[in-house]
Amino acid sequence: MGASYLPLVIDAVVKASIILALTSVAAWLLRRASASARHMVWTLGLASALLVPALTIALPRWELPIVRVATSSVPAEATRATGLAPQDFRLKAEATRRGGPAATIGAHPAAISGSTAGERAVSDRGRPTQDAEADGFLYRFRGFRLQAEGSSILIALWCLGAALILGRMLLGILAVRWMSSRTPDVTDAPWLPMARALAREIGVSPRVRFLRSGTAAMPMAWGILRPSVLMPAEADEWPAARLRIVLLHELAHVKRRDCLTHLFAQVACAAYWFNPLAWMASRRLRSERERACDDLVLAAGTRGSDYADQLLDIARVMRAGRFPAVLAGATLAMAHRTQLEGRLIAILDPTVPRHGLSRGRAAFAAAIFALVLVPLASVQPWAAEEAPAQSAAVPTPAPQPAPVVAPSSPHTTPQPTPAAMPSPDQVKGPRGGISGGVEGGIAAGIAEGVAGGIEGGIAGGIRTGIGTGVSTGIAHGIATAVADGIAEGVAGRIADGVSETVDAVVAGAGAGGGTRQEAKPVDPKAVAALAEALKDSDADVRHAALEALTKLRDPRAYDALLGALKDSSADVREKAAFGLGQFRDPRAIEPLGAALKQDTNADVREQAAFALGQIRNRSAVPALTAAIKDSAANVREQVVFALGQLRDPAAIDGLTAALHDQSADVREQAAFALGQIRDARAVDPLISALKDEAKDVREQAAFALGQVRSPRAVDALVIALKDASPDVREQVAFALGQIRDPRAIDALTTALKDSNASVRQQAAFAIGQLAR
Repeated sequence: MGASYLPLVIDAVVKASIILALTSVAAWLLRRASASARHMVWTLGLASALLVPALTIALPRWELPIVRVATSSVPAEATRATGLAPQDFRLKAEATRRGGPAATIGAHPAAISGSTAGERAVSDRGRPTQDAEADGFLYRFRGFRLQAEGSSILIALWCLGAALILGRMLLGILAVRWMSSRTPDVTDAPWLPMARALAREIGVSPRVRFLRSGTAAMPMAWGILRPSVLMPAEADEWPAARLRIVLLHELAHVKRRDCLTHLFAQVACAAYWFNPLAWMASRRLRSERERACDDLVLAAGTRGSDYADQLLDIARVMRAGRFPAVLAGATLAMAHRTQLEGRLIAILDPTVPRHGLSRGRAAFAAAIFALVLVPLASVQPWAAEEAPAQSAAVPTPAPQPAPVVAPSSPHTTPQPTPAAMPSPDQVKGPRGGISGGVEGGIAAGIAEGVAGGIEGGIAGGIRTGIGTGVSTGIAHGIATAVADGIAEGVAGRIADGVSETVDAVVAGAGAGGGTRQEAKPVDPKAVAALAEALKDSDADVRHAALEALTKLRDPRAYDALLGALKDSSADVREKAAFGLGQFRDPRAIEPLGAALKQDTNADVREQAAFALGQIRNRSAVPALTAAIKDSAANVREQVVFALGQLRDPAAIDGLTAALHDQSADVREQAAFALGQIRDARAVDPLISALKDEAKDVREQAAFALGQVRSPRAVDALVIALKDASPDVREQVAFALGQIRDPRAIDALTTALKDSNASVRQQAAFAIGQLAR
């Protein structure tokens, strides 16, 4: 394919990507609709992507020249003057590259007679010979030739990828034809009368064939003009309920002509194998196809729990590897493990609409896609722009400069240093700023994607979004700082509170945007003034000064906060403990530990425990472990939480003891902390906590066992799956899914019939985790 076709190829790829992106948006808008409706949308999207190249060529063009493509042509006069055609220039270039006598290629015999290969005759008017003229045209066409060669490489790569995908599909078709030829129609199967009756009931053509094979254990359907349903040999021994479910599902594929849409999807993936949107659309089409067939089975009167049981049994067959992979390209198997989780959740959800898609709605959807496809295919966002015509007279060549000796080390043009990307902390701002910036950036990215390519557009959009988010976030941070400074100035009678707080935020906005990073040190006078205010006789003034020092987070404020930890006011001591936790200075561990042990006020001890957890230093574990026996339940709860934050295995024994605390809140927090540490020694204590009298403790223990992920917990969790509380059963099902032990499959299958919908959905999710 020549280089002139490259704009057409790029145009088709961009338009197909736009169609698939719009299809994805339409499917998302229909997320509450039936699976049949979403399947129709994905089918129309893939079909439109396949049709857009042909329609682009066939339909009248509507030029919208966003991009201009420069083309060059060889003047006829110049060709006549040299006696050389463009093909001759190509041959001359090849000979010159090999070092051969270029002057003899493509020139007339009269032009080279009487001259050697190294001579160049020049007329008395200074005009070059044909060889010199050919060299001029050679440089003119070399870029075109290299572009054509690059285009040919791209086309070859595309053909290779498409051939691999189509080859897999054709191999599946050949395998199916071979299997069909070796498998006679069923005439004596005990399930055949039921199959024919169900086919008539749902309106399937009587031409459908029913086959039976011992080589495939998975029920499947194939065929477009002559559809076939294949049943495994052991189907003769299946109970009637299972036969009805399986036959209904496979006949639903036949009724919906899913084999045809399956082939459409594979052809689209072959045509756009380099485009991730095509693969995403094919995967979603396959998922919605199976869910639509599930809906037809359920609409025929099948109970959701019974249907889920049958799907799980068939999934076990697939787990054993008895499904021939070669058939996947041309058949529709009943239960793929990768789709099982979502299908089970949809089957067990009574709010999902099960109705099919009427012909009227299908026609309306097709009309909508046509209204989008035809104008999009007609638009030509590029225009060919011919270069200025060359003069008929061949120009006199400029005098050649004397050869220059190259330096020993070539001079390299310095590349610009890329700007440093901001860290996540630097771009952190209010969610409104970031989200607004990103939304605006995405809109700009889409527009830029049409003009400059999808990749460039998205990159520009992200840059725009980050920039807008950062600017908005900083502005919000400054405004918040002003408000806080005013409040502190009024409450604490600190004259410089407003200005110093604003200065601190402005100085630190580029480095953290309000994060826990160490701020730039402020004026020492401000720190000294606030420290002096801690000696005020009014406790409210001391409290306000502490709050200001905490917000400044200047290292020089540490000593002032440490002294306030012994203030006569409990509120001031509590604020000092909080401030030391915000500083996260390991030097504060010892004084905070002393406050946790000795302070007479429970609120101060609670804040000291919280601060030790914020410092995140494991040297605080002994002090926290000793406080597990504090007389106040709120202190013990905060101590246990802090140990969970530190995640040190040395706290296992203390947390195990806390599982027997008289306060249910403490026991619940202890179970959570053990789950955070994820140590196998916590399994047995957590198993015991599954029998706690408080349901919140049992629920948290189940969650923690799922975090530890030890197979030793499976048996206890299976028993807990019968807990009286639906919240506990739901959390137990989730934990079993996290552990992924096959021993839980039977209990989870039973949980699919639970009276609580949330438990059923969580069990379906867990089974999907086990099937992977």
